[in-house]
Amino acid sequence: MLNVTAVPAAPDAARAARDRAGALIAAPLPADAEVHGDWVRAPGARCGAVLYVHGGGFAHTMPEAERVVAYRLSQAAGRPTLRVDYRLAPAHPYPAALEDLLAAWQDVLDQGVPAHEVVFVGESSGATLVLSALLELKRTGREQPGAAVVVSPVTDFALTGASLTANDGKDVLSRAVLETVTGQYLAGADPEAAPQSPLYGDPRGLPPLLVAAGTDEVLWDDARRFAEAADAAGVSVRLDAYEDMPHAFHLSEPGEAFFDRLAHWLADPVREVTVSGPDAGPYALVDGPDGALWFTLVHQGAIGRRDADGAVTVHAVGAGPTLLAQGPDGALWFTEYGSHRIGRITVHGDVTSFAPPTAEGGPFGIAAGPDGAMWFTLSAADRIGRITMDGEITEYPVPDGFPSALAAGPDGALWFTLNRAGAIGRITTDGRTTTYPLPTPSAAPVGLTVGPDGALWFTEIGAGQIGRITTDGEITEFPLPDRQARPHALTTGPDGAVWFTEWGGNRVGRITTDGLITGYALPRPASEPHGIVQHRGALWCALETGSLARIAVPAE
Repeated sequence: MLNVTAVPAAPDAARAARDRAGALIAAPLPADAEVHGDWVRAPGARCGAVLYVHGGGFAHTMPEAERVVAYRLSQAAGRPTLRVDYRLAPAHPYPAALEDLLAAWQDVLDQGVPAHEVVFVGESSGATLVLSALLELKRTGREQPGAAVVVSPVTDFALTGASLTANDGKDVLSRAVLETVTGQYLAGADPEAAPQSPLYGDPRGLPPLLVAAGTDEVLWDDARRFAEAADAAGVSVRLDAYEDMPHAFHLSEPGEAFFDRLAHWLADPVREVTVSGPDAGPYALVDGPDGALWFTLVHQGAIGRRDADGAVTVHAVGAGPTLLAQGPDGALWFTEYGSHRIGRITVHGDVTSFAPPTAEGGPFGIAAGPDGAMWFTLSAADRIGRITMDGEITEYPVPDGFPSALAAGPDGALWFTLNRAGAIGRITTDGRTTTYPLPTPSAAPVGLTVGPDGALWFTEIGAGQIGRITTDGEITEFPLPDRQARPHALTTGPDGAVWFTEWGGNRVGRITTDGLITGYALPRPASEPHGIVQHRGALWCALETGSLARIAVPAE
């Protein structure tokens, strides 16, 4: 589901945006601005770059005012900003301006600026050019920037958006003006084709997008429809809806909110991508043997796969697929809590399943063992199961206590949480068990993983703590700052720390091996984070609201 944030208008802000249009850029360029050609740098701007593509209906430019905008962008992004001086229509119609933007992008790369440290920012017609450039870079297989911000883009030159009529007369821009702009810019090019009309392109694989538009704009539906299409294609996109604002609101005094939100969005290490409907329930995930990210859709009875370009494939399986893990046979194995079976799915989507001897056992946790078999918990039956690659199942009784997650330890045994008993269990490959009661009553441990220090780390959902147990049974507990956070799942990150989800706190937490705890809030409230895994150098967690969140791991 598209992440839409309503940005309320302050009292009289809408009137100010109309009566004092351009107030933010009417003042002179600040004296502390460094201007070198069309590069503008605010104090404190560091490495990377912003490519700023100005508006003006593809036909007009105001270099001095645009340098003020470039300065504001440099302040917000903390990077030097290049104002792209592209050729103008009608003397130079499509694709001249797009070619100039692509040439400017190549020049920035040739100067040695890493692509992932560059942000494209465009306003109005410049926002259209940004989206066109992204589509063209993807089509031709060229490097793309790390992120893009578009304000009030024209995405459909066929002019089919409902807001073109609904907001005509409310906005400072009109449908009649857009018809003139379309004719001058396209000069006969197809209005229903990409990249010139971005809405008709394939947005799969685009970088993270921040789309901003005023709800009183004639272009509101152009912005909204492109954001929805990008979201459906697996792009990390946020739509900021500025209530009651007209076109070019970001250049007037109310635009202060836009620059502030842009700065926070760029600095946020968490990006969210939609992978299902809000009721499907992404629950657990795993880094697949094919380089894709695999996840369970617990309420949909399906397993999903997301490739590097963001394309999602969904395979129907049994009821209630819960946890999943890579098997030694190159397939994914998973528990079907609702149908009481163990499932197997190949990377090509072929599905088989196996029924354990104990009926109604409630399989939950699953992991590859050191003996070439898969091991799993039967939480409702207080048993641990073992299944070979050809489907032969053996079960072992464990102490009463609702065995939940399990993991293969560094000592050649399987370790598991006993949720109701408040204990950690250990089982050898020949079925001998040992239990270790936790110091905190009602700890209710759930998630379990092998830490970077060779110990087992686990979540205490009932106590709001993270626990650690060595292979000789020594237990340490670390209280979270929010004891109501209800930590659920955890994994070792690429930075040598343990990362975990806070189901009750709507956060992703991080704990170092010496107990230092930090964390990140998720982009939208009540996301219900559950599973978490390391994938392609970042952390990914499953949100039961229909999305996956990617957390960029900060450099140490």
